[in-house]
Amino acid sequence: MTGEMEMVRVKEVRTEASGISTVFFESEREDWYDMTPGQFVMIWVPGVDEVPMSISYSDGEVMGITVQDVGEASGAILALKEGEWIGVRGPYGNGFVVPEDCDTVIGLSGGVGAASVVIALERAFKDGIFVTSLVGARDEASLLFRGRWEHFSGKVVYSTDDGSFGHPGFITEPLKEVLEGMSEEEISRTIIFCCGPEAMMVSACRVLKEFNAYGLFSLERLMKCGIGLCDSCAVSGLRVCADGPVFSCEQLDDIEEFGNTHRDRSGRSVPIGEVI
Repeated sequence: MTGEMEMVRVKEVRTEASGISTVFFESEREDWYDMTPGQFVMIWVPGVDEVPMSISYSDGEVMGITVQDVGEASGAILALKEGEWIGVRGPYGNGFVVPEDCDTVIGLSGGVGAASVVIALERAFKDGIFVTSLVGARDEASLLFRGRWEHFSGKVVYSTDDGSFGHPGFITEPLKEVLEGMSEEEISRTIIFCCGPEAMMVSACRVLKEFNAYGLFSLERLMKCGIGLCDSCAVSGLRVCADGPVFSCEQLDDIEEFGNTHRDRSGRSVPIGEVI
């Protein structure tokens, strides 16, 4: 972990889906390209704000963060042009790691949560792991990385809440179908990586318990410092930035706020439906 910030020049801003784009940049720090998928970096937009972002692309030459326009900071990031500068520090937190006894990874993502899952699955594929990708979104226009998943996945299922593309309904339904088609022995050698809306992750946890499957979930909370000092992301005695952001289903069971509440910028507890 490092608190040093590097100023990097924007190489490209690529539209990925409705209201979602990826900002690409280069870094002189080679260790950043080896960060564990699921870890995050703090992105500083001069004169605006600093916010946490997962790395969604990393090929040894350029890196990318995939951003949804949900507020002032994200809007400023999406408004960046080639050649402009942003600050980056990190990486922070833990990430998605495949246990040695696993030979299959199922990626379960919803919306912009696909950003941290897609790169984790790419890394698993390169390590010789069989990959299944289950990708959900509100509608067809919001589906992320269509075509990219197919490069490394043995199976890809797209799902939309409104039924406009792929499976009609929630992505946890195809997850249950995939697990139903596996033996207990196969499930014991499988890990699920999940990131997306919290209601989806709550539902996914229930499915995993039903099949005695093991999964890792990336939890989103408001992070101001990224290094465990400010306590803005604290949940049930844990700091999401330092103790997470990736937690097991069993760990999430002990987090009372999971699926129930967030904190806003003032530290006030608000219902989970109020997006930060």
